[in-house]
Amino acid sequence: MQTSMKRESGNNDYFNFKNLFNILKNFLHNNFIKSTVFIWITAVLFFSTSCNVSDEVCRKEKNSRLKVGFYTAILNSSTGNYTLSTLSIDSLTVNGVDSLGNIMDSVLYNNSKNLSSIKLPLNKFSNESKFIIRFNDSIQDTLTVFHTNYDQYLSFECGIIRNHLIDTVLITNHFVDSVKIEEHNVSTIDAEHLQIFHN
Repeated sequence: MQTSMKRESGNNDYFNFKNLFNILKNFLHNNFIKSTVFIWITAVLFFSTSCNVSDEVCRKEKNSRLKVGFYTAILNSSTGNYTLSTLSIDSLTVNGVDSLGNIMDSVLYNNSKNLSSIKLPLNKFSNESKFIIRFNDSIQDTLTVFHTNYDQYLSFECGIIRNHLIDTVLITNHFVDSVKIEEHNVSTIDAEHLQIFHN
């Protein structure tokens, strides 16, 4: 008569782990110098690999920019509905405006041709960013963006980046008809945040 012994898999795992631990302990005890070298080599490989990953993250875009698209609404005479169409601006100049209302020296776009969208840097140290946008070398509007700033931690090596959360947007109406917030969160992700309309 045969009797069969059954062990639960958990017990097998326990005995296998215990055996593995004993083998490793004996190996380290008998081969101390070899095991020390092995541990150092493993540590160097691990840290060099992790540094490469960090470098890749650090090389990615770290500037959060406000993306603004230009559009026009075209009336469909047969349906009576408006359809959205991308608007290409023949000539565009954009300047930042400081907190005192003075035009800043740096020109963000200088007579740039045939643009349907632009990317603007928001103020990292204030909750208000202001820009003068000159359309086709003649008509200009002032865009004011109220936002909160927050930090996003990347890593110990890469530090942090400053992102923004749009609260309110104001714009004058010389060339521009209206503005719409499409996405409130301004980060390094490429997304359209504002839509500016001209009719």
